[in-house]
Amino acid sequence: MLNNIFPILKWKHHKIVFILITVIVLGLTGCTADRPDKKLHAERGVIDLRGQNLSGGRIFALNGEWEFYWDRLLTPEKFSPENNLPEMSGFFSLPGTWRGHLVDEKRLGSTGQATYRLKLLTDQSVDRLTLRIFDIHEAYKLWANGELIAQSGLPGISAETEKPARTLKLADIQLRGQPIDLILQVSNYHFRRGGIGEPILAALPGPLEAMQTRDWAISLFFAGCMLIMGIYHLVLYLWRKRDVAPLYFGLYCLLVVGYSVTSNSSRWVISLLLPGWNSVSMEVFSLTCFVCWASLLYRFLKTIYPNEFHSFPVYLLDARIVIFSVLLIFAPGLPLYWFIAVCLLQTFLYAAYYLHRVSLCVKRKRTGARILLTGLIIQFVAGINDPLVHMGIIKSVYLVEPAVCLFILSQSLVLSKLFSNAFSSVERLSVELEQKNQSLHEEMEERNRLEKKIVSISEEERRQLSRELHDSLCQQLTGARLRAIAMSYEHVEDKDGPELAELAEILKTSTHEAYKIARGLWPVEHGNSGPSLEALVRSIAKATGIRVTFNQNCPCEECMNENITALYRIAQEALTNAAKHSEAKNIHVQLNCCKADRIALTVSDDGVGRSASKNEDGGLGTSIMYHRAKVIGAQLIIEKSPLGGTVVRCTATCVKSNKNFEVDNDR
Repeated sequence: MLNNIFPILKWKHHKIVFILITVIVLGLTGCTADRPDKKLHAERGVIDLRGQNLSGGRIFALNGEWEFYWDRLLTPEKFSPENNLPEMSGFFSLPGTWRGHLVDEKRLGSTGQATYRLKLLTDQSVDRLTLRIFDIHEAYKLWANGELIAQSGLPGISAETEKPARTLKLADIQLRGQPIDLILQVSNYHFRRGGIGEPILAALPGPLEAMQTRDWAISLFFAGCMLIMGIYHLVLYLWRKRDVAPLYFGLYCLLVVGYSVTSNSSRWVISLLLPGWNSVSMEVFSLTCFVCWASLLYRFLKTIYPNEFHSFPVYLLDARIVIFSVLLIFAPGLPLYWFIAVCLLQTFLYAAYYLHRVSLCVKRKRTGARILLTGLIIQFVAGINDPLVHMGIIKSVYLVEPAVCLFILSQSLVLSKLFSNAFSSVERLSVELEQKNQSLHEEMEERNRLEKKIVSISEEERRQLSRELHDSLCQQLTGARLRAIAMSYEHVEDKDGPELAELAEILKTSTHEAYKIARGLWPVEHGNSGPSLEALVRSIAKATGIRVTFNQNCPCEECMNENITALYRIAQEALTNAAKHSEAKNIHVQLNCCKADRIALTVSDDGVGRSASKNEDGGLGTSIMYHRAKVIGAQLIIEKSPLGGTVVRCTATCVKSNKNFEVDNDR
């Protein structure tokens, strides 16, 4: 949809729209940030809510010092007054992971199990509280005054006994005006760091539910935008498979959507739509999308800017997918998550590389490079922020969804700009092609006119030459023959008499040949209106001894069609071919005026046909026939007759007529 709008905009319009969308997206992102009240703080395992006004949508975090019991999964019964209280390992400041924490002067590792305990002191004004527990690594159970109120996965003392699951839970606590004893079991044998990395939030019923609804709504908004872009560009690829850039871009968008809706960046919003999806398989799916999308992104950039991006990085990204697949199958626990951490660190390197290469594209004034550079800068900020948040180095919100959405938008704008340039080029080429076609059409019309003129001149020259032969050379030869005959009579007794008689015979033969040539060029029977097919049929029948019939169905007794001369020459060539090559005994010539002001010439014979003839292709004469038909805009068809032999049909423009007669070799 965006691509249908942005191609008509200039760069300055692109920039204004992109900035406005960026402001809107960042504004939505700001709405998702958790802003707990920092005034309340747990000290020595106790947080005092007495006298606090918690109304008005106030949200506070249970941050601060919790009692910490390392390497033990303690239940509420262990803290009952009847039992001796377990020995505490110290206080642990939440949120935070236990990796590197000192217990008995020893630094803890990533794996293990622990129990946390916190007392909430409340007064009668608070009846109920809602707790928000988010993304605890890797399984936990939470009790309030001995009642289990939240659980994710199953804590264990080993990788075999633990069932990992990272989720978002909202737990309800009935206070009844008494202190609340919170006991939280946490174990981690699958993630690279264990503990509580996100704050546990608390509020009166309502604000946390609204926060979750708002977060999921905004996540679905971003996912929907990216999904529409992905599907749109995949459809573009299906329509034009020669260009693979939309394919890479569309698949990249779908992978980003897959990662977004199944990861903690969206609070696992997919659980709203698919509540039965197992959290472990959901985690695997999100990690797969995360690892694979980088390869498609690079292929997309390489496709649109082939001269600026190198070829070897894509092999490194593909190798990363292979390594991830192997670890997923053979080492799905800690080694896999450490590899994901390495991939996150690689994000910095690739982001810097992308910035450098796209900056080079901007310098070289490549299409859409400035737009893409803006999106990359936003993506680079998220690429720095999210890994640091994920590793617990900084406290912030995940920016992957809005940043990737804006980056995808910038990529979409680049494609739209490329398509816009392509459309402009097509329009320009179409105009040029139309102009050239018009010029070519005019040139062809001029050529046809010249060809007709040449044919007309040729026929006129034939007529002139025929008359000159008939009126000059033939007359002179006749006179010479008569003179030779007279002289042979005068010298009949002399020795020159026989020679003169022989000379008279030679002159007679020459005279007949001259008359024959003159008639072939332009028979005297043609008249001024054009050549006579009747005379042509009669001469062919007389010369070959073949029975030739002629039928004419025209309203004009003498055809005045301007194309009759060309039709005569086509008939002449067809009759000559039939007489010489078809071994025909009968030839039929027909000239009809038919519907739609058309005149049709048909020459058919009962010979052996073209396929059996020694001159199957027709040679030069057939080519000349086609050329003559083309000059007058006629349609010429030479085909095998159903009854045997060959049929030549030529159809040109004319008017209706009616005349019938027959000529054979006896006439």
